[in-house]
Amino acid sequence: MIKIVVACGGGIFTTTLVTDQIKEILKKAKIAHKVTPAKLTEVASISDADLIVVTGKFGTDTKNVANIPIIAGIALVTGVGKEEFADDLVKKVKELEGVE
Repeated sequence: MIKIVVACGGGIFTTTLVTDQIKEILKKAKIAHKVTPAKLTEVASISDADLIVVTGKFGTDTKNVANIPIIAGIALVTGVGKEEFADDLVKKVKELEGVE
C-alpha cells in the first residue's frame, strides 16, 4: 500500500480537494493507497510516507529529510494538466512500488 501525504498552505480546503482526486486516480488504477493531509510547513519533517504531493511553492526537484520524493499537484487545483498529472502520479507510484 502506497502512503501519500498531500500538503498545501493551510492543510484544509485545497488539501481535501487534491486528496479526493488522488484517491479517485489511484482507485481507478487499482492501487492500494492511504492519503493523508498536511501543511507545507510540515513537509520537511514528514518521515512516514512514500510520496509527498504539494500544491504550493515547495522545491519539487528535491526530497525532504527522510528522502521522500516530492511532486507538484497544482494541476488538480487548476485543472490545467490534470490528465498528465494523473498519468505521472500512477507511473511514479508504480515505480515506488517496484511495479512496471
